[in-house]
Amino acid sequence: MMTKVWVRLFLAIVENVGVPVGAYLLFTMLGWQPVWALVGAAGVSVLVLAAQYLRRHELTVLGGLVLARFALGVPVALVTGDARVELAKDFVITGAIGLFAAVSLLARRPLIARIRRDLAADPAQFDRRWREDAGFHALHRRLTLVWTIGLSAEAVVAILLIYTLPLTLAVVTASIIAPATLLTLIAATEWLARRYTTTHHELGGQLKQLGSH
Repeated sequence: MMTKVWVRLFLAIVENVGVPVGAYLLFTMLGWQPVWALVGAAGVSVLVLAAQYLRRHELTVLGGLVLARFALGVPVALVTGDARVELAKDFVITGAIGLFAAVSLLARRPLIARIRRDLAADPAQFDRRWREDAGFHALHRRLTLVWTIGLSAEAVVAILLIYTLPLTLAVVTASIIAPATLLTLIAATEWLARRYTTTHHELGGQLKQLGSH
């Protein structure tokens, strides 16, 4: 089981880091301008994503980000012609999402609660827990705060590195930071949610035992 997990992790790293970086280096060796080499690398990632979709008929969160990067990359390249702006635009969007997550903490349902509800196998059960369990509310506010901090930190660090590192190193670094942050936040979300569910069930079982006595 663990072998399969590590294989999937390795493939994810190759697809989301190795492919775009390798394509960028290839295109620059062929004489492409850096900004168009970045757009071309994103295009290669889209082709890889299309092949995956034909096999699995599903689109992952990372896949959605790949599509968004390519869709935005072409007009940014046409308007600015600047490779660093092309790199930084992804993290400006990341920062905006982090800001939106922070603002959503003021709403009845913060961002991560809405996302997990939409992805839940049984949305009605999620809604029931939301109505009946105050701890469930607190959990999703904590999760949203974690995403706010994680996405905001990613945006600030990445943009600083993009404008201080040599361009090729900035490309490699940016390609690593984005998927690494996303995978870390997803893993943290699932761990915190499972820990809450386990603790909640154990507490419920103990209360039932006390009640039976």
